Amino acid sequence: MADSITFGSNWLRIEDDSVFGPGCGRIARRFARQVLALPEVESLGLEPSQGSALIRHRTAKGDAGAFRRRLAAAVGADNEGLEDRDLPHWPADSALTLHRHAGLISLFRIGAADDGWLELRHPRLKGNASLLRNIETGLTALDAVTRVSGNAASGTIRISYDAESLEPLTLVRIAEGLLTGEVASRVPEPGAVDFRVANASVGLGAVGELMLPLATPVAAGLLVASNLKVLQDAGKQIGRGKLGVPVFHTALLACSIATGQVLAYALTEWSLRYWQRNWRKNLAREAHALLEDSLPLPAQTVLLNADGSESLTAVADLRAGDRVKVPATEAIPVDGVVLAGQALVQETSLRGSQGPVRKIPGDEVLAGSVVVNGSLEIEAVRTGSETRAAGLTRSVLETATLIPSDRAMRREAENLADRTVLPTLATAGVGWAAGDLITVGAILHQDWVSGPGMALPMQVLRDMRLALHSGALLKSASALTRLKESDFLVIDGDLPGLLNPQLELAEVASHLPDTDTILRHGAGAALFLGDERAEALAQSCLRRGLVVREPELLSLNADAVEVRIGRHTVSLVGGPSRSKTAPAPLLMRIDGVDVAELRFAYSPLPRAAHTFARLRALGMQQIFIVSSRPDDEAAELTRRLGADLSGGGLNAEQKIRFLQGLKKRGVRATLIGDFGRDPAVAGEAHVAVAFGSQAADGGPCDIAILGESLDPLVDLMELAQGHDANVVSACRMAAIPNLLCIAGAFAGLLNGITSGILANIGVMNVDRRIRRDLQAARTRRVPVLR
Repeated sequence: MADSITFGSNWLRIEDDSVFGPGCGRIARRFARQVLALPEVESLGLEPSQGSALIRHRTAKGDAGAFRRRLAAAVGADNEGLEDRDLPHWPADSALTLHRHAGLISLFRIGAADDGWLELRHPRLKGNASLLRNIETGLTALDAVTRVSGNAASGTIRISYDAESLEPLTLVRIAEGLLTGEVASRVPEPGAVDFRVANASVGLGAVGELMLPLATPVAAGLLVASNLKVLQDAGKQIGRGKLGVPVFHTALLACSIATGQVLAYALTEWSLRYWQRNWRKNLAREAHALLEDSLPLPAQTVLLNADGSESLTAVADLRAGDRVKVPATEAIPVDGVVLAGQALVQETSLRGSQGPVRKIPGDEVLAGSVVVNGSLEIEAVRTGSETRAAGLTRSVLETATLIPSDRAMRREAENLADRTVLPTLATAGVGWAAGDLITVGAILHQDWVSGPGMALPMQVLRDMRLALHSGALLKSASALTRLKESDFLVIDGDLPGLLNPQLELAEVASHLPDTDTILRHGAGAALFLGDERAEALAQSCLRRGLVVREPELLSLNADAVEVRIGRHTVSLVGGPSRSKTAPAPLLMRIDGVDVAELRFAYSPLPRAAHTFARLRALGMQQIFIVSSRPDDEAAELTRRLGADLSGGGLNAEQKIRFLQGLKKRGVRATLIGDFGRDPAVAGEAHVAVAFGSQAADGGPCDIAILGESLDPLVDLMELAQGHDANVVSACRMAAIPNLLCIAGAFAGLLNGITSGILANIGVMNVDRRIRRDLQAARTRRVPVLR
């Protein structure tokens, strides 16, 4: 019985701490499902701190009594009301109001929900520009959303979207997640770009150009005052005999003032700020998309109750000890232990595994990994912010947030822009000789500066995404640039797992002569095995030059995998292999007939030895082992790993002195170690690569290898070597418009303003190319078995 019930003509207030008070979230949610099943209810407000609920309804005059009787019947013990999925999810013990709009129930008051158009209102958005920007950023990351605009004065968000590819309910639920903080905490706040001086300069320049000529000198003075730092830097560069971006901007400013084209320069300055703000917004949006792609966390999951029943519940409400059920294609919501079922799980971004991993009862699973096939019942061990995915999310956000302020990246952008200054100034000199200062101004209004400033940070974010797909976490924006510069690898020989063996295909026992077909079909079926035998078969095919394609999966059992390849049914029979001494063989059947037995053995060489050989092929010249073990043991480790040199009997301080000695000799060393144990060592390396079970959060580093293999380092080297080429390729998309600026200037067809318009088309081309590259990297990549 409720403690207190009061009511008016169109409202009803219930007070009951046992239903609405703190800690009663599940009971209050069931009450909400029951009440909102009544179509007359317009809204339901819950106040856990006061233990109360406020129901607002719309009934005809004189029908209030009948409505209250229906309400009393609706909240009976036998009535479940709406489906749980019909309600949004909200943080436990938080005050909220649920609104109804044309069948949609939301935390927002929905002003309009037309085809392709949505208007949402919420009191929290009023005056909260930061939260509005977070929601705008998160929604804009969705491909189907074409436009998002927020109004902090009214607390309103208007969303335009493609109605054919996105349902209003889905969009509303995503917006609610951003509102409540389930997703908003993931989105880095875009850095603000100050437009005040730029807007004033454009305004004064336009007034001077069109109405009041006296405004032009004022605009010119404002431009000079706002560019004093640039003028000083230009003087310093000229003093050093260097021509860089400050010199270029100084020449452009002087030419614009001399020719009276102050408005043209003001527009150029404004566009530079616009593109800077644009890439900062893109950075925040892509960071959100990276997390959704690589570390997906569902908003709700299936909870297994004590009586064996199932119910949907918010992931935010899960606690250690809860049991959840995760079917195929769904993300695992908690770190936990498998209780029942078996499945293939993709967890590369969390553990660095090279393909789907078979999970059976007793195995550990991590939040953010995805069930590819099968179904699992899991007992939660860690939830929410305690999960490994939450830690990785924090690391990704920290890196993404620091990208705009990374000094090494800014220097790289400046160096790329500086390369264009001398040719541009030289061309302007020819234009002066052939024409006049108007020609010079048109030539100088090219924009080669914005491209590198946009392309580099977005390339870093693209590299972060691809690195996570390979099982590595980039914790520094300049990590790959420095990795490319390094050709000396130092490995801490005290790391565990350096001598772990690599499984290989030892024998194909078959009476059929076509071994290639057996291997190709066997490797295709083995993609669903979920253990290291899949990699061994793929490597064997790779050495023979055979292409392995993913077949159609027919069945996945505890000791067998069955697939369809063409017109044939191919089976691999053999239980999961987890032995490090005697790997289980596989019996291969085609259309029910035994055709071969695939036998495996561990290579005499450690897996790391194969990795180091591939690093040498990519340009790593020397590999050095440093260890606290005696000299003879360190030398033996060096021999088995195929390294060049070793140093034994070294403690942490001696390792630091060794790295300092390399640095003094100009050697840029990449160090692989456990920096949770020896954090001071990381600061002496050109690139610090953490390796081990706690690599992601185990001390300072530039790169963290998330799994038990160093193989991701090979992918990182390849990414590093392609980094500069990708940036330069994107910047070249501005070439044609900038060349048209030169041609139009010499032809006398362009002035500063029209040339600036062409230059902005070039920057737009760069932006479009960057977006295309990021979109290509967004596709979730199932790692190719190496």
